Amino acid sequence: MGIVELNRKFYNLYQYVALLVIFPLITIIWYKKLDNIVYTILSLSLPIITAYIVPAIGTNVTNLWEFNNNKFMMGKFRLYHGFVLGSATSLFGYIYLSLYSTHTTLNDVIISAFYFGVFMSVVNFIYDAKAIECEYIIVHNKPAYEKKNAYIVAADYAIIYFFTFGFIYATYLKILQHFLTNNNINGQIIILMHFASLIIPTLLYAIYSKLRHGTWGVSAYKPQLGDNK
Repeated sequence: MGIVELNRKFYNLYQYVALLVIFPLITIIWYKKLDNIVYTILSLSLPIITAYIVPAIGTNVTNLWEFNNNKFMMGKFRLYHGFVLGSATSLFGYIYLSLYSTHTTLNDVIISAFYFGVFMSVVNFIYDAKAIECEYIIVHNKPAYEKKNAYIVAADYAIIYFFTFGFIYATYLKILQHFLTNNNINGQIIILMHFASLIIPTLLYAIYSKLRHGTWGVSAYKPQLGDNK
């Protein structure tokens, strides 16, 4: 059995481990840390909601990418995808908040959120590159059209998108920590941060794609005049 086939088996197995093991476990861990069910739900909600809405649009509306998986699908999208990606992200967020719990000044928050963004971009870049390599997910961006290798295909979107998302999620967790410490929650800020996680990473990636490729990059790439496949 080759490495590509092993990778595919890993992704097939991991999706159920994340859904059935990691998600319940990280929910319990967050609750034990915060001792508050509302803040536990809020800590989990941002990555899970983002991991549902953005990929659902990317697969079933703009056709930028698709899952090569026949089980529990809604079009080209896994029904449980939000819990698969969101649970792992929540786990990383828990570790981040534990490491930087005493960092409360604006400068410290920005620096620690930057570190978390870098971490998220690297982890998700590798995760997606390996998934593309074994054809577990199929991406229809310009590098894929040009038949570049999986790492180039993944790097084209993963680094900027997941760095920005990681920065926003880390900042959001520090805001929640501030609310919990002061026993004063602001629903408008929480909603704003959820919208920010949905819009800003995609917007920055689209601007980057437009500058580099001449297209916004949020839908399946269509050949342009002068392209060499």
